[in-house]
Amino acid sequence: MPRELSADDLRAVVGAFRDAARRAEQAGFEAVEIHMAHGYLLHQFLSPLTNQRNDEYGGSLEKRMRLPLGVVRAVREAFPVERPVLAR
Repeated sequence: MPRELSADDLRAVVGAFRDAARRAEQAGFEAVEIHMAHGYLLHQFLSPLTNQRNDEYGGSLEKRMRLPLGVVRAVREAFPVERPVLAR
């Protein structure tokens, strides 16, 4: 059954993206892309239609962007600065 992610769950999501960026670097990838479209998790947070949260991750655009921007920051910190981080 689907459930709302807790703050701990959301920190784990950010950490998983960070870890994936580190693994991409270790594997020799020249770039990484963060998928924020087509109904994936980060897109669901951005959309006022799917994001019905009443906490710091829902409501205004600023709050709905909190998780996606946290993921971007974590990936950018984990992936070499001279290599691109893209978002779809």
